[in-house]
This record gives sequence, structure tokens and C-alpha cells, in this order.
Amino acid sequence: MNSMDQSCFFPHPQKIKLLTGTFAVPDVRSWLLREESFRDVVAFFAKRLGLSERISSNPSFLTIEKVETAPPEGYLLSISPDGIILSAKQPKGLFHGLTTLSQLIERKVDGEQLECLKIDDHPTLSRRGFMLDISRCKVPTMETLFSMIDLLAELRFNELQLYIEHTFAFVDHETVWKEASPLTCDEVREIDRYCQDRFIELVPNLNSFGHFERWLMHEPYKHLAECPDGFRRENPYIVRDHGTTLKPNQTSLDFVDSLYSEYLPNFSSKKFNVGMDEPWELGQGWSKEEIERRGKDQVYLEHLEAIRKLVEKHGKHMQFWADVLLEKPENASLLSPSASPIIWGYEAEHPFSEQARTISSCGLSYCLAPGTATWRSFTGRWATAKANIESAAKNAINHNAEGLLLTSWGDCGNHQPWSTLYPPLLYAAQMTWNGKPLHDDQVSDAVNRLVFDSHPDNPARIILETGKLDEVLESKLPNTSLPWYLVFAPKSNKLAKHLDEYQSAEQIEKGLDFLLQNRNQLLSKSTSTNTTLASDETEMGIELSIFALEKALWIIRGVKPKKSYNSEPILLKFESLWLARARLGGLAESRGLLKEALTQDF
Repeated sequence: MNSMDQSCFFPHPQKIKLLTGTFAVPDVRSWLLREESFRDVVAFFAKRLGLSERISSNPSFLTIEKVETAPPEGYLLSISPDGIILSAKQPKGLFHGLTTLSQLIERKVDGEQLECLKIDDHPTLSRRGFMLDISRCKVPTMETLFSMIDLLAELRFNELQLYIEHTFAFVDHETVWKEASPLTCDEVREIDRYCQDRFIELVPNLNSFGHFERWLMHEPYKHLAECPDGFRRENPYIVRDHGTTLKPNQTSLDFVDSLYSEYLPNFSSKKFNVGMDEPWELGQGWSKEEIERRGKDQVYLEHLEAIRKLVEKHGKHMQFWADVLLEKPENASLLSPSASPIIWGYEAEHPFSEQARTISSCGLSYCLAPGTATWRSFTGRWATAKANIESAAKNAINHNAEGLLLTSWGDCGNHQPWSTLYPPLLYAAQMTWNGKPLHDDQVSDAVNRLVFDSHPDNPARIILETGKLDEVLESKLPNTSLPWYLVFAPKSNKLAKHLDEYQSAEQIEKGLDFLLQNRNQLLSKSTSTNTTLASDETEMGIELSIFALEKALWIIRGVKPKKSYNSEPILLKFESLWLARARLGGLAESRGLLKEALTQDF
């Protein structure tokens, strides 16, 4: 490793200084511990590092010390010809240092000695969170969640949120979750313990106002709805025969409070994300007169404050999505100091700077939430995700935010391949820990090593490369990949108009060539189950995108296909890949949406 090569480590450390000499890693790896509070962390890494007996004096393979001058999550790692010394102030700093040491030793070729060096490392941002949507049809298996948490720990994330609307098994509300394979109390507690062991905070996340359609569509809950018989709005265009938003009244507060009483005790975290975003029909029904008299912002703020008091009654601190607040940014000064907004935005040009400056000026604790740009897509939108994450990290630093909460949504049925998540997840880890951007080949190399253990024929490069499909197509649809839009667009005349205005046959053909080239480079046969699974997922995303682009060509050229599309093979593959990572609940709904889209006339 030369002075510029940090590829052994991910995320990259802040400072690496190469020294003269090398250290021969012994077969018997004794260790010396000079801080008893670190004992459990060392035990966690004992097998991975091959540690043997603990000794009471030098020389040892590894000496672990406490240093008061290090940042809370920071560490100092020194390798000399005499051995390795690792110092940290707190156990979580030691955890990160032992992760770095493990990565270094695992990259070592048998018989190769370690170069002597010093690493001084700490995070750029104190809050490095990831939020996974488990309410849009797909609830991962416990095995999948544990594997994801292991990867998050390796990447130095320190917060996880599982977005829930209805996928928690509330005792008295089986009507809402019976087809969803929800998380149970025992499962949440087990996930919480698993996270704690890896210095990740599992923050409860339960939408408490809008996005309540999974409840309000059922008769027993319709009395709680702002618009119990449904609503219509133009921007964004939404038509529902049931409500999605609760009434902003005491009855709703009492109901939500009863949910909190059952849900929150399963978490050790003192934080709680209550959602409160996108109350689409607020002011169209029960609250119409009040909002006309006082304004939507005032009614919303009053209800938000009542939710905050409930949260604090349960011993938690409230986080909430800041979209409604930012409709009138001046209202930020009216919030309680204990309220913590989350500024979300998922496009490259999202105005994080302006919004963060407003919230920061009020002295509030807050974070920024970019996205993985994987939802409403079959291959991901890598350029959008990369620019979005970079902007969020830069503005979090410039405007004193706690950090980032990277979001991965599952809008419209969660049809995106799981494997598309990896490049943006790793890139967010780099930007929140180290703070310096990376080239694409550095990201795919990190995915190769950390996700696929450098297994031959892994799909890391193809996953990232196919994420550039919208660039190849020169498509700039917001929050959507063109192939996804081509499959799921609700009206054929609207689709034809879009293609006529924004796309050419030449662009579509270029996209098809790009997809075929990448599919031909995929090697799905592997001795690694994880590698094979990700390759199959990537191939499915390519196949769906090819179908979409062929459909576009037929529309542009005004030619009907000679025979109808046989959707069964891809649907069977979709089911199989779904069940490899997720529970059965929600599959029928998601599969049904995909089947309907694949077989519609055009």
C-alpha cells in the first residue's frame, strides 16, 4: 500500500501515515487490554481477528488502550515492527478501530507482512443513519435484517430506522396487518439487541398522521380519517376511495397514543421518528373550515405540538419529516427546542442549502435525508443518488446538522432489486464518515470487497453500471427511472405523449444496447449464494428494463407487437427473488401490480 492507496479500508480513514518497516502477523495472536470497559468489544472481534490468549504484559500482537484525547467515535491505530497498538476513548471508537484492523488483516495475502503505519480516524458527521421502508409490501426476513445490520456496522453507520405504517403486529389491530407478515414485539427487541451489540441505535419509526391509508381503508378506522370516503387532488395527482390522513383532533391523538404505548417499549433508543409528512388531503374534509379560518400551517403545527407532547410522555425525543414545515419556513422558529426536523429531498438539485440554513438558524437539532434513488426503478439512478448524497453531506457540514439519514423507499410496490441498494449505501457511508467523494470504480471496488468478499464473477461493477441507464437514455424524470415509468404509466396516451416530447427511437435503441452489453457480462453461476442472488436480481432488473424499452419502441414506431408478452417467467423469478430476502406478506400485492403493468394493452 502506498501513501495514496486507502483501498484496504472502507470508509476511508481521515489520516494515514506510512512508516518505515513491516510487522509480521504471528500465528498466535495474544492481546493486552489496559481498559476493562473495552473487554466486550474485544470479545466481539476475537474470532474475526483470530485472537488467542489474553496476556498481562508486552510483547503482544495487539495492545488496546484508552486515550482521553480521542473523539467519542474516533480511534488511533499504530503498527510498528513490535506489534499493534489501538487506542480509543469510548467502546464505540474501539469498535470502529477494530473494524479497520480487521479489514487490513483480511486484505493481507498469506505470508505478507503489514506495513507499519499510523491511522488517526474519526467521523466527519456524528449522525450516520439509514432508513429502510418495510411498509410498501416488502418486510425483510430476520436473516436479511441481521445481514444488513452487519454491513451497516462495517460501514460505520450508527443509526437504523425501519419505516412502519402498518407492519408491526399491534395486538388489537390484526385487521390492518394480517396479510403483511409484520414484525412482532419479540422480533423488534431482538433487532434492537443486535444493533446495540454493533453500536447502532435502532430508532423507532411509525407514521402518525399522513400515510395512514393502510389503516383508514378498513371500516373500523374510517371514523378517524380526515376524508373517510376518499379524496382527489391534482398536484400530485391522487384519487382514493379512502383516506390517507388522520383528523387533527383529540380522538386521533388518543388512538396514536395507544399505538405508542405498545410499540415504543420495544426500543432502547430515546428518539422516535413520528413521520407527519405528506398529509395529502388535509383541509378537504373534517378540518376544512378550521384550515380556511386559521391556515393549514397553523392547524398542522398545533397537531405536531400535541404529538410532541405524547412522544415526550413516553420518554422519547421527537423527530419528524420537515416537508410541511418548510412550506412556510418561518414557522421553524415556533417549534419546541426538543423537536428535531428531518429535511428530505431525493434529487440532485434539492435545495438542501436554503432549507438547512433556515432550520439551523433556529438552533434546532436536525439532519438531512437524501435517498438511494432505487425506488420506482429496476436498475437504480446512480448519478442522482451520488449527487444527492454529496449535496446532503456538504450542506450538513456547512450548516451544522447532526448528519444524514439515508432513505430507501419502496413506493408503488417495492419492485426494485435489492442489489441496487449497495452503491448508494456505501457511498453515503464514505461521505458521512470521511467526507470526501469517490470515483465510481472506487465505489464498485468497495461493494466488491464488503458485500461480495471479493468473490470472482461478482456483479458489483454491473450493479453500478446499470444504474447509469437513465443517463444513457438522457431521461430526467423526477423520482423515477424511464423504464419503470414505461411499465407502470397509468394512461397509454400520457405515455405516448411523453415519448413523443422527450425520447427518440435512437435513444431507446442506445439504452437497449447498453442493457444487453451489461447482461452479457453478468455471470450468474457462482459458488457464493450471495453473489448468485445479487446477480440474479440484477439480471431481473435488466430484463424488466429491456421489456420497457421494447415497449417504448413499439409505441414510437406505431407498431403492435406480433404476440402478447408472456409475463409468467419474469413473475416466477420475481417471486423467487422476493422470498430469498423477504417474507411472504405483501408479495401477492406487489406481484399483482407488476403483472397488471406487464400485461396492459398499449
